[in-house]
Amino acid sequence: MAELPGDEPPPSPDLTSRTLGDFHLLRKIGQGGMGQVYLARQLSLKRQVALKILRDDHTSNPIALKRFQAEAEAVARISHPNIVQVYAVGEHDGVRYMALEYVDGRNLRDYLERKGSPELAVALAVLRQVASGLQRAAESGLVHRDIKPENILLTRKVEVKITDFGLSRYYAADAQPLSLTQSGVTLGTPLYMSPEQVQGKPVDHRSDLYSFGVTAYHLLAGFPPFKGDTAFEVAAKHVQQPPEPLTTFRPDLPPDLIALVHRLMAKDPAERYQSAKDVLRDLARVHKARSSDLTATQPIPELTVSLSSSTVGPVPSFAVPRVSNRWPWRAAAAVLVLFAGWVGWWAATRADQRLEPLPASALGLPEVKLPTPLMSARESVLRDRVKKATPFGRDHLTAAFHLGLLLAGERRWDEADEVFKGLEAGPKTGKADALPVSPMVLSKFGQAMVLAQQDRARESDRKLEEAVNAIPRPQLKGAMEKLCFDHPAIGEAIAEAVTRNADNLPKGEKQPPLVAWLRSPSGVLGGPK
Repeated sequence: MAELPGDEPPPSPDLTSRTLGDFHLLRKIGQGGMGQVYLARQLSLKRQVALKILRDDHTSNPIALKRFQAEAEAVARISHPNIVQVYAVGEHDGVRYMALEYVDGRNLRDYLERKGSPELAVALAVLRQVASGLQRAAESGLVHRDIKPENILLTRKVEVKITDFGLSRYYAADAQPLSLTQSGVTLGTPLYMSPEQVQGKPVDHRSDLYSFGVTAYHLLAGFPPFKGDTAFEVAAKHVQQPPEPLTTFRPDLPPDLIALVHRLMAKDPAERYQSAKDVLRDLARVHKARSSDLTATQPIPELTVSLSSSTVGPVPSFAVPRVSNRWPWRAAAAVLVLFAGWVGWWAATRADQRLEPLPASALGLPEVKLPTPLMSARESVLRDRVKKATPFGRDHLTAAFHLGLLLAGERRWDEADEVFKGLEAGPKTGKADALPVSPMVLSKFGQAMVLAQQDRARESDRKLEEAVNAIPRPQLKGAMEKLCFDHPAIGEAIAEAVTRNADNLPKGEKQPPLVAWLRSPSGVLGGPK
Protein backbone atom coordinates (compact mmCIF):
# COMPACT_ATOMS: atom_id res chain seq x y z
CA MET A 1 0.00 0.00 0.00
CA ALA A 2 1.34 3.45 -0.89
CA GLU A 3 1.96 5.91 1.93
CA LEU A 4 1.40 9.64 2.11
CA PRO A 5 3.83 11.80 0.09
CA GLY A 6 7.05 12.26 1.95
CA ASP A 7 6.69 8.96 3.77
CA GLU A 8 7.72 6.62 0.97
CA PRO A 9 9.27 3.43 2.33
CA PRO A 10 12.89 2.69 1.52
CA PRO A 11 13.38 0.28 -1.37
CA SER A 12 13.45 -3.38 -0.42
CA PRO A 13 15.59 -6.00 -2.14
CA ASP A 14 13.92 -8.61 -4.30
CA LEU A 15 14.01 -11.87 -2.35
CA THR A 16 12.77 -14.13 -5.18
CA SER A 17 14.36 -17.62 -5.07
CA ARG A 18 15.49 -17.22 -1.46
CA THR A 19 14.42 -19.72 1.19
CA LEU A 20 13.32 -18.37 4.57
CA GLY A 21 13.08 -21.30 6.94
CA ASP A 22 10.32 -23.54 5.63
CA PHE A 23 9.33 -21.17 2.82
CA HIS A 24 10.84 -20.89 -0.66
CA LEU A 25 9.96 -17.60 -2.37
CA LEU A 26 8.73 -18.14 -5.94
CA ARG A 27 7.86 -14.64 -7.11
CA LYS A 28 6.79 -11.24 -5.81
CA ILE A 29 3.06 -10.65 -6.07
CA GLY A 30 2.70 -7.33 -4.28
CA GLN A 31 4.45 -4.41 -2.63
CA GLY A 32 3.24 -1.69 -0.28
CA GLY A 33 3.91 0.35 2.80
CA MET A 34 4.44 -2.67 5.02
CA GLY A 35 6.92 -4.35 2.71
CA GLN A 36 6.59 -7.04 0.07
CA VAL A 37 4.31 -10.02 -0.51
CA TYR A 38 5.58 -13.16 -2.24
CA LEU A 39 4.04 -16.31 -3.54
CA ALA A 40 5.99 -18.98 -1.68
CA ARG A 41 6.07 -22.74 -1.37
CA GLN A 42 5.95 -24.22 2.12
CA LEU A 43 8.42 -27.06 1.79
CA SER A 44 7.24 -29.25 4.67
CA LEU A 45 3.59 -29.33 3.57
CA LYS A 46 4.14 -28.80 -0.18
CA ARG A 47 1.57 -26.03 -0.43
CA GLN A 48 1.53 -22.47 -1.72
CA VAL A 49 1.29 -19.57 0.71
CA ALA A 50 1.41 -15.79 0.59
CA LEU A 51 4.46 -14.63 2.52
CA LYS A 52 4.48 -11.05 3.81
CA ILE A 53 7.97 -9.68 4.36
CA LEU A 54 8.23 -6.69 6.71
CA ARG A 55 10.13 -3.56 5.84
CA ASP A 56 13.54 -3.22 7.47
CA ASP A 57 12.56 -0.11 9.41
CA HIS A 58 9.61 -2.01 10.92
CA THR A 59 11.76 -4.97 11.91
CA SER A 60 14.00 -2.67 13.94
CA ASN A 61 11.06 -1.21 15.90
CA PRO A 62 10.44 -3.39 19.00
CA ILE A 63 6.94 -1.98 19.54
CA ALA A 64 5.97 -2.68 15.95
CA LEU A 65 7.33 -6.23 16.21
CA LYS A 66 5.34 -6.93 19.36
CA ARG A 67 2.17 -5.66 17.77
CA PHE A 68 2.82 -7.64 14.61
CA GLN A 69 3.22 -10.79 16.66
CA ALA A 70 0.10 -10.05 18.72
CA GLU A 71 -2.02 -9.35 15.64
CA ALA A 72 -0.79 -12.51 13.92
CA GLU A 73 -1.69 -14.57 16.97
CA ALA A 74 -5.13 -12.96 17.20
CA VAL A 75 -5.99 -13.61 13.55
CA ALA A 76 -4.54 -17.12 13.70
CA ARG A 77 -7.11 -17.98 16.38
CA ILE A 78 -9.94 -17.10 13.99
CA SER A 79 -11.07 -19.99 11.85
CA HIS A 80 -13.59 -18.88 9.26
CA PRO A 81 -13.99 -19.60 5.53
CA ASN A 82 -14.25 -15.88 4.72
CA ILE A 83 -11.08 -14.79 6.53
CA VAL A 84 -7.59 -15.37 5.16
CA GLN A 85 -5.90 -17.85 7.47
CA VAL A 86 -2.58 -17.14 9.17
CA TYR A 87 -0.26 -20.16 9.07
CA ALA A 88 2.90 -18.93 10.73
CA VAL A 89 4.91 -15.91 11.80
CA GLY A 90 8.66 -16.04 12.09
CA GLU A 91 12.13 -14.66 11.45
CA HIS A 92 15.04 -15.90 9.33
CA ASP A 93 18.39 -14.12 8.98
CA GLY A 94 16.85 -10.92 10.27
CA VAL A 95 13.87 -11.07 7.87
CA ARG A 96 10.47 -11.02 9.58
CA TYR A 97 7.62 -12.70 7.78
CA MET A 98 4.03 -13.87 8.12
CA ALA A 99 2.77 -16.88 6.15
CA LEU A 100 -0.84 -16.55 5.03
CA GLU A 101 -3.33 -18.57 3.05
CA TYR A 102 -2.82 -17.95 -0.67
CA VAL A 103 -6.04 -16.98 -2.45
CA ASP A 104 -6.16 -17.58 -6.20
CA GLY A 105 -8.14 -14.58 -7.36
CA ARG A 106 -8.12 -10.79 -7.37
CA ASN A 107 -9.18 -8.17 -4.90
CA LEU A 108 -12.59 -6.57 -5.18
CA ARG A 109 -11.20 -3.23 -6.32
CA ASP A 110 -9.44 -4.84 -9.28
CA TYR A 111 -12.60 -6.74 -10.14
CA LEU A 112 -14.75 -3.58 -10.08
CA GLU A 113 -12.25 -1.66 -12.22
CA ARG A 114 -12.24 -4.47 -14.77
CA LYS A 115 -15.87 -5.56 -14.74
CA GLY A 116 -17.91 -2.83 -13.06
CA SER A 117 -20.75 -3.56 -10.66
CA PRO A 118 -21.81 -7.23 -10.81
CA GLU A 119 -25.35 -8.48 -11.12
CA LEU A 120 -27.43 -8.56 -7.96
CA ALA A 121 -26.96 -12.26 -7.19
CA VAL A 122 -23.17 -11.89 -7.18
CA ALA A 123 -23.31 -8.66 -5.16
CA LEU A 124 -25.48 -10.33 -2.52
CA ALA A 125 -23.05 -13.26 -2.38
CA VAL A 126 -20.12 -10.92 -1.76
CA LEU A 127 -21.95 -8.87 0.87
CA ARG A 128 -23.14 -11.96 2.72
CA GLN A 129 -19.67 -13.45 2.94
CA VAL A 130 -18.00 -10.21 4.04
CA ALA A 131 -20.64 -9.76 6.74
CA SER A 132 -20.11 -13.35 7.86
CA GLY A 133 -16.36 -12.80 8.18
CA LEU A 134 -16.85 -9.54 10.10
CA GLN A 135 -19.26 -11.27 12.47
CA ARG A 136 -16.66 -13.89 13.29
CA ALA A 137 -13.96 -11.25 13.80
CA ALA A 138 -16.18 -9.21 16.12
CA GLU A 139 -16.97 -12.32 18.15
CA SER A 140 -13.21 -12.74 18.61
CA GLY A 141 -12.78 -9.12 19.72
CA LEU A 142 -10.84 -8.13 16.62
CA VAL A 143 -11.48 -4.85 14.80
CA HIS A 144 -10.14 -4.75 11.26
CA ARG A 145 -9.95 -0.93 10.89
CA ASP A 146 -9.20 -1.11 7.17
CA ILE A 147 -12.18 -2.70 5.43
CA LYS A 148 -12.09 -1.68 1.77
CA PRO A 149 -12.27 -3.38 -1.64
CA GLU A 150 -8.48 -3.88 -1.75
CA ASN A 151 -8.70 -6.05 1.37
CA ILE A 152 -11.51 -8.25 0.08
CA LEU A 153 -10.22 -11.07 -2.10
CA LEU A 154 -12.53 -12.73 -4.60
CA THR A 155 -12.09 -16.03 -6.40
CA ARG A 156 -13.67 -16.89 -9.73
CA LYS A 157 -16.35 -18.87 -7.90
CA VAL A 158 -17.26 -15.82 -5.78
CA GLU A 159 -15.57 -17.14 -2.66
CA VAL A 160 -14.72 -14.14 -0.49
CA LYS A 161 -11.71 -13.83 1.83
CA ILE A 162 -11.08 -10.79 4.05
CA THR A 163 -7.39 -10.08 4.45
CA ASP A 164 -5.04 -7.67 6.29
CA PHE A 165 -6.69 -7.82 9.69
CA GLY A 166 -5.13 -5.52 12.23
CA LEU A 167 -2.67 -3.84 9.87
CA SER A 168 -3.78 -0.34 10.88
CA ARG A 169 -2.80 -1.06 14.44
CA TYR A 170 0.41 -2.64 13.32
CA TYR A 171 1.40 0.42 11.31
CA ALA A 172 0.99 2.79 14.26
CA ALA A 173 4.28 3.79 15.84
CA ASP A 174 2.80 4.43 19.29
CA ALA A 175 -0.27 3.55 21.32
CA GLN A 176 -2.35 6.53 20.18
CA PRO A 177 -5.21 6.13 17.70
CA LEU A 178 -4.27 6.70 14.09
CA SER A 179 -4.76 10.14 12.57
CA LEU A 180 -4.55 11.17 8.95
CA THR A 181 -1.12 12.76 9.47
CA GLN A 182 0.57 9.64 10.80
CA SER A 183 2.92 7.65 8.62
CA GLY A 184 1.40 4.48 7.31
CA VAL A 185 -2.13 5.74 6.57
CA THR A 186 -2.70 5.06 2.89
CA LEU A 187 -4.14 7.55 0.45
CA GLY A 188 -6.88 5.08 -0.37
CA THR A 189 -7.90 4.42 3.22
CA PRO A 190 -9.86 7.67 3.80
CA LEU A 191 -12.29 6.62 1.06
CA TYR A 192 -13.67 4.02 3.47
CA MET A 193 -12.86 5.35 6.98
CA SER A 194 -15.60 5.71 9.58
CA PRO A 195 -16.24 9.22 11.02
CA GLU A 196 -14.93 8.18 14.43
CA GLN A 197 -11.79 6.75 12.90
CA VAL A 198 -11.18 9.94 10.93
CA GLN A 199 -11.51 11.99 14.14
CA GLY A 200 -9.17 9.75 16.12
CA LYS A 201 -11.89 8.59 18.48
CA PRO A 202 -12.02 5.07 19.97
CA VAL A 203 -13.41 2.54 17.49
CA ASP A 204 -15.15 -0.82 17.81
CA HIS A 205 -16.68 -3.33 15.42
CA ARG A 206 -19.26 -0.74 14.31
CA SER A 207 -16.45 1.19 12.64
CA ASP A 208 -15.84 -1.87 10.48
CA LEU A 209 -19.55 -1.95 9.66
CA TYR A 210 -19.37 1.65 8.42
CA SER A 211 -16.41 0.82 6.18
CA PHE A 212 -18.32 -2.25 5.03
CA GLY A 213 -21.24 0.02 4.10
CA VAL A 214 -18.96 2.30 2.05
CA THR A 215 -17.53 -0.77 0.33
CA ALA A 216 -21.06 -2.04 -0.37
CA TYR A 217 -21.95 1.35 -1.87
CA HIS A 218 -18.88 1.11 -4.12
CA LEU A 219 -19.80 -2.47 -5.09
CA LEU A 220 -23.34 -1.53 -6.10
CA ALA A 221 -22.80 1.96 -7.56
CA GLY A 222 -19.43 1.27 -9.18
CA PHE A 223 -17.67 4.08 -7.27
CA PRO A 224 -17.29 5.14 -3.60
CA PRO A 225 -19.73 7.69 -2.13
CA PHE A 226 -17.17 10.43 -1.40
CA LYS A 227 -14.41 11.84 -3.57
CA GLY A 228 -11.98 14.71 -3.18
CA ASP A 229 -8.69 16.16 -4.30
CA THR A 230 -6.98 15.29 -1.01
CA ALA A 231 -7.26 12.67 1.71
CA PHE A 232 -8.34 15.38 4.15
CA GLU A 233 -11.17 16.51 1.89
CA VAL A 234 -12.50 12.97 1.58
CA ALA A 235 -12.16 12.39 5.33
CA ALA A 236 -14.11 15.56 6.10
CA LYS A 237 -16.99 14.40 3.93
CA HIS A 238 -17.24 11.17 5.95
CA VAL A 239 -17.78 13.31 9.06
CA GLN A 240 -19.96 16.09 7.68
CA GLN A 241 -21.65 15.17 4.39
CA PRO A 242 -24.36 12.58 3.75
CA PRO A 243 -23.77 10.31 0.74
CA GLU A 244 -25.76 10.71 -2.43
CA PRO A 245 -28.73 8.30 -2.21
CA LEU A 246 -27.77 5.01 -3.82
CA THR A 247 -31.13 4.90 -5.58
CA THR A 248 -29.97 7.87 -7.69
CA PHE A 249 -27.52 5.62 -9.49
CA ARG A 250 -29.20 2.23 -9.05
CA PRO A 251 -33.01 2.64 -9.08
CA ASP A 252 -33.21 -1.02 -10.06
CA LEU A 253 -31.96 -2.24 -6.67
CA PRO A 254 -34.39 -3.54 -4.02
CA PRO A 255 -35.33 -0.69 -1.65
CA ASP A 256 -34.52 -2.88 1.36
CA LEU A 257 -30.95 -3.37 0.10
CA ILE A 258 -30.49 0.38 -0.43
CA ALA A 259 -31.79 1.05 3.08
CA LEU A 260 -29.38 -1.57 4.46
CA VAL A 261 -26.36 0.12 2.85
CA HIS A 262 -27.33 3.59 4.07
CA ARG A 263 -27.95 2.33 7.59
CA LEU A 264 -24.46 0.85 7.63
CA MET A 265 -23.13 4.30 6.68
CA ALA A 266 -24.87 6.25 9.47
CA LYS A 267 -22.53 8.91 10.92
CA ASP A 268 -23.48 8.02 14.50
CA PRO A 269 -22.40 4.47 15.47
CA ALA A 270 -25.56 4.13 17.56
CA GLU A 271 -27.70 4.55 14.44
CA ARG A 272 -25.91 1.84 12.47
CA TYR A 273 -26.43 -1.87 12.64
CA GLN A 274 -25.07 -2.95 16.01
CA SER A 275 -23.73 -6.28 14.76
CA ALA A 276 -22.90 -8.05 11.53
CA LYS A 277 -25.40 -10.71 12.58
CA ASP A 278 -28.19 -8.15 12.11
CA VAL A 279 -26.79 -7.31 8.67
CA LEU A 280 -26.86 -10.98 7.70
CA ARG A 281 -30.46 -11.23 8.83
CA ASP A 282 -31.55 -8.34 6.59
CA LEU A 283 -29.47 -9.60 3.66
CA ALA A 284 -31.29 -12.92 3.95
CA ARG A 285 -34.61 -11.05 3.79
CA VAL A 286 -33.53 -9.21 0.64
CA HIS A 287 -32.50 -12.48 -0.98
CA LYS A 288 -35.72 -14.19 0.04
CA ALA A 289 -37.86 -11.37 -1.35
CA ARG A 290 -35.91 -11.38 -4.58
CA SER A 291 -36.25 -15.14 -4.88
CA SER A 292 -40.00 -14.87 -4.45
CA ASP A 293 -40.18 -12.28 -7.23
CA LEU A 294 -38.24 -14.52 -9.61
CA THR A 295 -39.96 -17.82 -8.87
CA ALA A 296 -42.81 -17.33 -11.30
CA THR A 297 -40.62 -16.41 -14.25
CA GLN A 298 -37.15 -17.98 -13.96
CA PRO A 299 -34.94 -20.18 -11.79
CA ILE A 300 -33.53 -18.55 -8.69
CA PRO A 301 -29.80 -17.82 -9.05
CA GLU A 302 -27.75 -19.31 -6.23
CA LEU A 303 -25.68 -16.95 -4.12
CA THR A 304 -22.65 -19.08 -4.94
CA VAL A 305 -23.02 -18.41 -8.68
CA SER A 306 -19.68 -18.43 -10.47
CA LEU A 307 -18.28 -15.34 -12.14
CA SER A 308 -18.26 -17.15 -15.46
CA SER A 309 -22.02 -17.59 -15.43
CA SER A 310 -22.71 -14.11 -14.14
CA THR A 311 -20.49 -11.86 -16.17
CA VAL A 312 -21.13 -13.31 -19.61
CA GLY A 313 -24.53 -12.95 -21.18
CA PRO A 314 -26.55 -15.84 -22.58
CA VAL A 315 -25.27 -17.37 -25.79
CA PRO A 316 -27.93 -17.84 -28.46
CA SER A 317 -28.55 -21.16 -30.10
CA PHE A 318 -25.98 -22.05 -32.69
CA ALA A 319 -26.40 -21.25 -36.32
CA VAL A 320 -23.76 -21.84 -38.96
CA PRO A 321 -22.42 -18.36 -39.85
CA ARG A 322 -22.21 -17.32 -43.49
CA VAL A 323 -18.45 -17.01 -43.51
CA SER A 324 -18.03 -17.75 -47.19
CA ASN A 325 -19.88 -19.16 -50.14
CA ARG A 326 -17.33 -21.91 -50.45
CA TRP A 327 -18.46 -25.21 -48.95
CA PRO A 328 -15.20 -26.02 -47.06
CA TRP A 329 -15.66 -23.01 -44.80
CA ARG A 330 -19.28 -23.89 -44.14
CA ALA A 331 -18.29 -27.44 -43.32
CA ALA A 332 -15.57 -26.22 -41.00
CA ALA A 333 -17.99 -23.95 -39.17
CA ALA A 334 -20.47 -26.79 -38.74
CA VAL A 335 -17.75 -29.07 -37.39
CA LEU A 336 -16.63 -26.40 -34.92
CA VAL A 337 -20.22 -26.01 -33.73
CA LEU A 338 -20.33 -29.72 -32.95
CA PHE A 339 -17.06 -29.55 -31.06
CA ALA A 340 -18.10 -26.37 -29.25
CA GLY A 341 -21.25 -28.01 -27.97
CA TRP A 342 -19.30 -30.97 -26.66
CA VAL A 343 -16.66 -28.82 -24.92
CA GLY A 344 -19.36 -26.56 -23.41
CA TRP A 345 -21.23 -29.56 -22.04
CA TRP A 346 -18.02 -31.17 -20.82
CA ALA A 347 -16.88 -27.95 -19.10
CA ALA A 348 -20.28 -27.43 -17.48
CA THR A 349 -20.33 -30.91 -16.00
CA ARG A 350 -16.88 -30.34 -14.45
CA ALA A 351 -17.25 -26.67 -13.48
CA ASP A 352 -16.72 -27.29 -9.79
CA GLN A 353 -13.64 -29.48 -10.21
CA ARG A 354 -10.19 -27.90 -10.11
CA LEU A 355 -7.71 -28.64 -12.84
CA GLU A 356 -5.31 -31.31 -11.59
CA PRO A 357 -2.25 -32.62 -13.41
CA LEU A 358 -2.17 -36.28 -14.33
CA PRO A 359 -0.93 -38.34 -11.35
CA ALA A 360 2.30 -40.26 -11.79
CA SER A 361 0.47 -43.54 -11.28
CA ALA A 362 -1.63 -42.86 -14.38
CA LEU A 363 1.55 -42.86 -16.45
CA GLY A 364 2.46 -46.29 -15.14
CA LEU A 365 5.71 -45.03 -13.67
CA PRO A 366 7.25 -45.73 -10.25
CA GLU A 367 7.91 -42.94 -7.77
CA VAL A 368 11.48 -41.64 -7.85
CA LYS A 369 13.74 -39.98 -5.31
CA LEU A 370 13.42 -36.20 -5.35
CA PRO A 371 16.37 -34.65 -7.18
CA THR A 372 16.03 -31.40 -5.16
CA PRO A 373 14.01 -30.40 -2.08
CA LEU A 374 11.84 -28.20 -4.31
CA MET A 375 10.87 -30.77 -6.95
CA SER A 376 7.86 -32.94 -6.26
CA ALA A 377 7.85 -36.65 -7.10
CA ARG A 378 5.21 -35.99 -9.76
CA GLU A 379 7.32 -33.33 -11.47
CA SER A 380 10.39 -35.57 -11.33
CA VAL A 381 8.51 -38.46 -12.94
CA LEU A 382 7.11 -36.29 -15.71
CA ARG A 383 10.46 -34.69 -16.50
CA ASP A 384 12.07 -38.12 -16.63
CA ARG A 385 9.34 -39.38 -18.96
CA VAL A 386 9.74 -36.39 -21.29
CA LYS A 387 13.48 -36.95 -21.44
CA LYS A 388 13.33 -40.69 -22.16
CA ALA A 389 10.32 -40.90 -24.48
CA THR A 390 10.59 -40.88 -28.26
CA PRO A 391 10.55 -37.21 -29.30
CA PHE A 392 7.05 -36.08 -30.23
CA GLY A 393 5.64 -39.56 -29.80
CA ARG A 394 2.49 -40.21 -27.77
CA ASP A 395 4.27 -40.68 -24.43
CA HIS A 396 6.46 -37.61 -24.96
CA LEU A 397 3.56 -35.31 -25.87
CA THR A 398 1.32 -36.56 -23.06
CA ALA A 399 4.00 -36.25 -20.39
CA ALA A 400 5.11 -32.83 -21.67
CA PHE A 401 1.60 -31.42 -21.63
CA HIS A 402 0.96 -32.70 -18.11
CA LEU A 403 4.29 -31.30 -16.98
CA GLY A 404 3.21 -27.94 -18.37
CA LEU A 405 -0.10 -28.22 -16.49
CA LEU A 406 1.72 -29.00 -13.26
CA LEU A 407 4.10 -26.04 -13.63
CA ALA A 408 1.27 -23.67 -14.53
CA GLY A 409 -0.73 -24.92 -11.54
CA GLU A 410 2.19 -23.82 -9.36
CA ARG A 411 2.29 -20.40 -11.07
CA ARG A 412 5.67 -21.14 -12.61
CA TRP A 413 4.56 -19.41 -15.77
CA ASP A 414 7.90 -19.09 -17.55
CA GLU A 415 8.77 -22.75 -17.02
CA ALA A 416 5.33 -23.90 -18.18
CA ASP A 417 5.48 -21.69 -21.26
CA GLU A 418 8.94 -23.04 -22.09
CA VAL A 419 7.63 -26.61 -21.96
CA PHE A 420 4.69 -25.82 -24.24
CA LYS A 421 6.74 -23.78 -26.70
CA GLY A 422 9.18 -26.68 -26.92
CA LEU A 423 6.46 -28.68 -28.66
CA GLU A 424 6.32 -26.22 -31.58
CA ALA A 425 9.43 -27.81 -33.09
CA GLY A 426 7.58 -31.09 -33.66
CA PRO A 427 6.15 -32.31 -36.97
CA LYS A 428 3.28 -30.27 -38.40
CA THR A 429 1.08 -33.33 -38.74
CA GLY A 430 0.18 -35.98 -36.20
CA LYS A 431 2.01 -39.29 -36.14
CA ALA A 432 0.22 -42.61 -36.15
CA ASP A 433 1.33 -43.42 -32.60
CA ALA A 434 1.01 -39.86 -31.31
CA LEU A 435 -1.92 -37.68 -30.33
CA PRO A 436 -4.68 -36.90 -32.84
CA VAL A 437 -3.45 -33.29 -33.18
CA SER A 438 -0.01 -32.06 -34.16
CA PRO A 439 2.58 -31.01 -31.56
CA MET A 440 2.21 -27.44 -32.83
CA VAL A 441 -1.54 -27.45 -32.08
CA LEU A 442 -0.90 -28.92 -28.65
CA SER A 443 1.70 -26.21 -28.06
CA LYS A 444 -0.76 -23.44 -28.87
CA PHE A 445 -3.42 -24.92 -26.59
CA GLY A 446 -0.87 -25.09 -23.78
CA GLN A 447 0.32 -21.53 -24.32
CA ALA A 448 -3.30 -20.35 -24.36
CA MET A 449 -3.87 -22.05 -21.00
CA VAL A 450 -0.83 -20.33 -19.44
CA LEU A 451 -1.90 -16.92 -20.77
CA ALA A 452 -5.43 -17.49 -19.46
CA GLN A 453 -4.20 -18.29 -15.97
CA GLN A 454 -2.20 -15.05 -16.05
CA ASP A 455 -5.45 -13.21 -16.88
CA ARG A 456 -4.14 -12.21 -20.33
CA ALA A 457 -7.47 -12.98 -21.95
CA ARG A 458 -7.04 -11.41 -25.38
CA GLU A 459 -3.67 -13.06 -26.00
CA SER A 460 -5.01 -16.40 -24.81
CA ASP A 461 -8.04 -16.18 -27.10
CA ARG A 462 -5.75 -15.50 -30.06
CA LYS A 463 -3.75 -18.64 -29.26
CA LEU A 464 -6.96 -20.67 -29.01
CA GLU A 465 -8.05 -19.43 -32.43
CA GLU A 466 -4.64 -20.25 -33.87
CA ALA A 467 -4.82 -23.77 -32.44
CA VAL A 468 -8.26 -24.50 -33.90
CA ASN A 469 -7.42 -22.93 -37.26
CA ALA A 470 -4.24 -25.04 -37.50
CA ILE A 471 -6.21 -28.30 -37.52
CA PRO A 472 -7.10 -29.45 -41.06
CA ARG A 473 -10.81 -28.80 -41.51
CA PRO A 474 -11.83 -32.33 -42.56
CA GLN A 475 -10.13 -33.74 -39.44
CA LEU A 476 -11.28 -31.10 -36.94
CA LYS A 477 -14.27 -32.82 -35.39
CA GLY A 478 -12.76 -36.29 -35.11
CA ALA A 479 -9.36 -35.09 -33.94
CA MET A 480 -10.70 -32.83 -31.18
CA GLU A 481 -13.24 -35.34 -29.92
CA LYS A 482 -10.60 -38.05 -29.71
CA LEU A 483 -8.10 -35.72 -28.00
CA CYS A 484 -10.58 -34.60 -25.35
CA PHE A 485 -12.11 -38.00 -24.69
CA ASP A 486 -8.79 -39.86 -24.58
CA HIS A 487 -7.05 -37.11 -22.59
CA PRO A 488 -9.62 -35.38 -20.36
CA ALA A 489 -7.01 -33.23 -18.58
CA ILE A 490 -6.19 -31.63 -21.93
CA GLY A 491 -9.87 -31.08 -22.69
CA GLU A 492 -10.35 -29.57 -19.25
CA ALA A 493 -7.38 -27.24 -19.75
CA ILE A 494 -8.93 -25.96 -22.98
CA ALA A 495 -12.35 -25.48 -21.40
CA GLU A 496 -10.83 -23.81 -18.34
CA ALA A 497 -8.87 -21.37 -20.52
CA VAL A 498 -11.90 -20.40 -22.59
CA THR A 499 -14.07 -19.84 -19.52
CA ARG A 500 -11.41 -17.92 -17.61
CA ASN A 501 -10.82 -15.65 -20.61
CA ALA A 502 -14.53 -14.83 -20.72
CA ASP A 503 -14.37 -13.84 -17.05
CA ASN A 504 -11.34 -11.61 -17.52
CA LEU A 505 -12.33 -9.57 -20.54
CA PRO A 506 -13.32 -5.96 -19.73
CA LYS A 507 -17.00 -5.37 -19.18
CA GLY A 508 -18.90 -5.26 -22.47
CA GLU A 509 -16.11 -6.83 -24.53
CA LYS A 510 -16.97 -10.11 -26.21
CA GLN A 511 -14.77 -13.04 -27.09
CA PRO A 512 -14.13 -13.85 -30.75
CA PRO A 513 -17.10 -15.87 -32.04
CA LEU A 514 -15.15 -19.08 -32.52
CA VAL A 515 -13.79 -18.94 -28.97
CA ALA A 516 -17.14 -17.99 -27.48
CA TRP A 517 -18.70 -21.08 -29.09
CA LEU A 518 -16.28 -23.30 -27.21
CA ARG A 519 -17.85 -22.41 -23.86
CA SER A 520 -21.51 -22.51 -24.86
CA PRO A 521 -23.66 -25.12 -23.05
CA SER A 522 -26.32 -25.02 -25.79
CA GLY A 523 -24.57 -26.95 -28.53
CA VAL A 524 -26.10 -29.69 -30.64
CA LEU A 525 -24.63 -32.48 -28.51
CA GLY A 526 -27.23 -31.89 -25.83
CA GLY A 527 -25.46 -29.89 -23.12
CA PRO A 528 -27.53 -28.39 -20.31
CA LYS A 529 -29.59 -25.40 -21.34
